[in-house]
Parts: sequence; C-alpha cells; structure tokens
Amino acid sequence: MIQKLSELVQEPKLNIRGGIGAAKGADYLKTGDMAGVVSLSRTTLDPGSTIGEHPHPNTEDLYLILEGQGTGILDGVRVPLGPGDLFLVKAGGSHGLINDSDGPLTFLSLLTRQSENL
Repeated sequence: MIQKLSELVQEPKLNIRGGIGAAKGADYLKTGDMAGVVSLSRTTLDPGSTIGEHPHPNTEDLYLILEGQGTGILDGVRVPLGPGDLFLVKAGGSHGLINDSDGPLTFLSLLTRQSENL
C-alpha cells in the first residue's frame, strides 16, 4: 500500500471528541489495513480549536506534532507542544489537545487497540 498526501481526501471535522471549533483530517490507514491499528490520520486544528479531553479505556493514541504550537492535556496535566513533540496516551488514560496559537496545528495520530496476544 502506498498513500500519497496529495491524494488523501481532507474531510472537515467539527467539535472533535466534545471539543470546540473546526479541523480537517485525512486517514492514511483505517481498521483492517494493518494489524492492531484502528487509524492513522493527519489532522489540522484551526486556531482556537480543541479536541476535548476523552478517555482511552481499551486503546492507545499517539500524536506526533508536525507543524504549529498547542497544549496537550494528558490525564489532566497541560503541557506545551510543538513540531517534533510526541504525545502518547496509554490505555486507561485520557487526553485532549488545544490549539491556543494564532496558526494551524497539524499532527499525525496513530490509534491502536490493545492486543490480548501480546
């Protein structure tokens, strides 16, 4: 499988996980494309937009910040994030993301499901 950024379909997203504001995103991978992976997506949050803090009871989620600045919320703790920063919530934890900058915040998100076979 080869996925080219130029060929991905960007879809508008509003109020992600109970957050506020607008974003756009494109999926590189969906459930069934790769073992253990629920999704691999590239998302851009508009300035002032958020992903609401939400739990991950049975999944793990990794955000790799590609462009822009923002604030990550990991189990209630706020941390500034920028390009190259990796933000990981393990199963049982919670997280959210805030674009509190004047520019777009773009990140890669990898959502995985815990395997009972590992």
